Amino acid sequence: MKNYNEMITNKQGKPLTILTVGRHSCIRTYRFSETLKSLGYKVDLLTGMISYGSEVYDEVAFYHNETQFKNFLYNSKDKYDVIEIHNEPDYMVSWVNDVIGDSDTTKIVYNIHDIESIRRNFIPIDEQKAFNVADGIVYVSEPIQRITNKLHKVTVPNMIVYNYPTLQMIENTKVDWDIKKENNMVYEGGVNALDDSHESTEIRKLFPYRNLFPIFMKLIEQGNEVHVFAGNATAYNTGQSTGCILYPPTIFHELLNKMTQFKYNLLTFNNEYGTENQVNYTTANKMWDGLCAGLPALACWCEETEKYVKKHNIGWTFENLIDIGNCSQLEETYNEKIESIKNKRKELVFSNQIWKTENMYAKLLGVELKGIPDYIRDLNIFEYGEKETNSLLTKE
Repeated sequence: MKNYNEMITNKQGKPLTILTVGRHSCIRTYRFSETLKSLGYKVDLLTGMISYGSEVYDEVAFYHNETQFKNFLYNSKDKYDVIEIHNEPDYMVSWVNDVIGDSDTTKIVYNIHDIESIRRNFIPIDEQKAFNVADGIVYVSEPIQRITNKLHKVTVPNMIVYNYPTLQMIENTKVDWDIKKENNMVYEGGVNALDDSHESTEIRKLFPYRNLFPIFMKLIEQGNEVHVFAGNATAYNTGQSTGCILYPPTIFHELLNKMTQFKYNLLTFNNEYGTENQVNYTTANKMWDGLCAGLPALACWCEETEKYVKKHNIGWTFENLIDIGNCSQLEETYNEKIESIKNKRKELVFSNQIWKTENMYAKLLGVELKGIPDYIRDLNIFEYGEKETNSLLTKE
């Protein structure tokens, strides 16, 4: 096995070259790529939208349509050892496979951010095609992995990687641990707009778990000051009369630093009756952002996120909004949560888990894996279990 600090090399002995593919190139895409780049790998991006963090890549290619997408790959496919596609949409996986086929030298990794069969309770044809051709699969949580492996009869190497902050995000987010904070909470992320336009009406039907303004208003009625960094301008524009203190969409690194001024990180969805599997089975990205900003979490109606908050002691969980009250009952355990968060900000970073990605690449390419030190192994076993950790340390 290679040493932990060595790079994975291909069969020609050269460090791997990776192409990241993402229609939207969201923040999860950036976290993987930035961490791989920090280790010395060459990472390029093929995208349909120039998004936050694109400056981290060695080269960036833009496409409008399938023809441009495939032309880029036809011209450059031989330079890449791994092509990792971050959904959605899922049809990008098939587009890549149409060009490279069943290659021995270039492998397809399908990194599933959102999976329609969970979110919408049916299997779209593009999702099925993606599972048929992917050489390896990355999931966002254990329930998604377990359910999806069974549903799609997955036999290729697969693993879970949570959406940790990168080390750079932690270092660049300045937390003043000594400041006395007002009794307030902050939510960041997508919120369904309140207007009656056709687009907003359809989005509310498709993603009912993001119908959050009534929840914010309930928390305000209980005596809370609720701040909302809406990920979409429509929510900012239509929610001004709800009593929330609203902020427009904010560039990511600025968002993290602005979040540090608040006291609690609100993790909740419109899922009182547990009907929304997208929420039940995944950990919310905003949990990691709050951790980065040094905020203990208030988690309610998001089962998998609640489990994670409890496991790492980074906040409180509640069966109902009414149990949150006005947060005054949390004061006596607040400092305990803060001390836990200080430690977890050192542990729960992408750089402590990126070896999993490296070793999956090595397994797919049939090249030498890397070993890991005991402290990294212990972190991974606690996080993902012994079976998954060991599976990435053997070639089988």
